Amino acid sequence: MAYFDDMTAALAAYPLTDVQLEIVDVTFPGTALNTGETGSFRVKVTNTGPLNLTGVTVRVSGQNGATVANNSVIAPFVSDFITQELPTISAHGGSQLSVGSPLKFKAPTGAQASKTLVKATLEAWDANFDHILLGHSDPLRDGPKGTYAAQVVAQ
Repeated sequence: MAYFDDMTAALAAYPLTDVQLEIVDVTFPGTALNTGETGSFRVKVTNTGPLNLTGVTVRVSGQNGATVANNSVIAPFVSDFITQELPTISAHGGSQLSVGSPLKFKAPTGAQASKTLVKATLEAWDANFDHILLGHSDPLRDGPKGTYAAQVVAQ
């Protein structure tokens, strides 16, 4: 039973040990972010572990007075929302960007020093073992062999 306990613990820890989230492709008008100004961004999810990730969604939250909006043309600016499900993220370095056009953020209405404005966290995820079962089952050239030996005599 220890194997299953270890496997359960490894799966529970997988997002902390093998998944990275980044806010990328940030754009806004001009060279400085003005109060109340709107910008755009994407969320990049990278999978560094041996499992394929499926069913991934991300919670996007506005921080320190900023608000966020999904990529729908009519999406309102809110404190947080959950993205559309990302396509499968392959094992060992696969990554996906948030689906569709860029997501949006709106700067706070008051000036402030540099602070986090957008945060992304893993909301939901599933995994499959396809990569481990198929990608790590290569032929073993030096592995187990079957042989036959017999003495050969002259007639």
